[in-house]
Amino acid sequence: MIGALSVAADMAVGLSAGHGIRAAYVGMQVADRLKLPHDQRADLFYAELMMDAGCTAWASQIAATVLGDDIAARRHLFFFCDPRDPRDLLKWLARYMAAGESLGTRVRHSLDFVVRGRAFMQEGLENTCEVAARLAHRLGRSSGVQEGLRFIFEQWDGSGPHRRRAATIPIVSRIVFATLLIEVTHQIGGRDAALQLVRARRGKALDPDVVDAFVALGEDDAFWRGLEQESIWPMVREMEPDSRDRSLRSDRIDEAACAFADFADLKSFYSAGHSRRVAALAEQMAQALALPSPDVTAVRRAGLLHDIGLVAVPSFVLHKPEDRLTDAERESLRLHPYYAERILSYVPAFAPIIPLVTSHHEQPDGRGYFRGLSGDAIPAGASVLAVADRFDELTHAGPGRAAVDDGAAIEAIRASAGLVFSREAVEALAHVAPARAGESAPETASAREPKGARPAGLTDREVDVLRLLATGASRRSIAERLSVSEHTVRHHLEHIYAKIDVRTRVEATLFAIEHALIQ
Repeated sequence: MIGALSVAADMAVGLSAGHGIRAAYVGMQVADRLKLPHDQRADLFYAELMMDAGCTAWASQIAATVLGDDIAARRHLFFFCDPRDPRDLLKWLARYMAAGESLGTRVRHSLDFVVRGRAFMQEGLENTCEVAARLAHRLGRSSGVQEGLRFIFEQWDGSGPHRRRAATIPIVSRIVFATLLIEVTHQIGGRDAALQLVRARRGKALDPDVVDAFVALGEDDAFWRGLEQESIWPMVREMEPDSRDRSLRSDRIDEAACAFADFADLKSFYSAGHSRRVAALAEQMAQALALPSPDVTAVRRAGLLHDIGLVAVPSFVLHKPEDRLTDAERESLRLHPYYAERILSYVPAFAPIIPLVTSHHEQPDGRGYFRGLSGDAIPAGASVLAVADRFDELTHAGPGRAAVDDGAAIEAIRASAGLVFSREAVEALAHVAPARAGESAPETASAREPKGARPAGLTDREVDVLRLLATGASRRSIAERLSVSEHTVRHHLEHIYAKIDVRTRVEATLFAIEHALIQ
């Protein structure tokens, strides 16, 4: 399960699939050299695989800043640019900042980044770490894994986001930070480049002991041959230390699927809570069609995971109106079921739902994607999922379009019945939509609370503010929509953050998603 999340995160940060897995290979061998205790080795193993689990947390903000391919821009900025070097920063700005926009827009966004870029990057790293730690908690990982992820970008000399220094940084964090840099550098420049990198950063960004352990490993040709294997996952799985966290009970699969869903839905302001709502509606539709119980379960889980492949698509593309997409951008969107198949294939428990996820954009007339299936070749569960997905899109605002009411959404979908959507699935939607409430989404906190109760003691007005915040609204926009002052909104946010124990907008958004507050 965590290997699949690792591969999804690799795609989301624009690195080659297996980046986290290869980093885990390096990290576990460094741990051997350092003679880490067993518990820390187990924490390290999971932290290596989850190093980028929070990477979708800041994607929307990056996209809004660079007005372009946020995946490529972030990858280059983090791995191949020194923001403290004006020459490096100017090259990055020239290449990525508002590329394709007018000169005035490019200058305005570039100047804004020069002034606020350092604070913006620090906020992004903090959001990434906090969300990764939160997902680790939800997947049952230890406090050591969570802490290791929370401080993953700290640097030995104290120049990281939290300004932790030397031994005050958890050893798990120190190793993971080194291995993520080592793996990327090795992929691009080979063995010598990786060794040169760690030697140059020894005692600065990197722990000297971790560097020395890796340099010693670098003298062993067998270590490099293992790292350079085409299929390294089976070997890395064998490195997993024995611990109580090795297995996930089958009754917790839905919890894990929810974590994957939320990871994907953080990619865009428009998609907060989307996968949970689709899962709830698709489950009700499958029941209305009297599908067998195992098929209903598969439909629900497929609803949670249907958009996991979107992590490989830049948020900038997800924020563009459909009629403004370029051919290349449209093609990247059409490939998201393929990316989902690659991710989910790592999890045997997800095998029954892969055909539903990969087929949820196929059409009865054969004009869907990504395989161009038609008619009876499309699984019934995928047809249900397609209708539920489209209904949720229409009833919630998207790029360049407002939400419509349920009746209008049903009629728009019914107009395409038999061509774009299955007739049976459309009728199932018409049957269940009037009673849809969303509380059947699995493992949401609100489903376990008394009707009318609010999580963490939030008031109704605070929930209204949180909902708007989670969909990307600014404080000014929230104030206008609720007919209050910005000062009042700021006051509400202070109370909300204190009550739900978060520090950032992204954490607040994740809380709102987890508690089904975005309907």
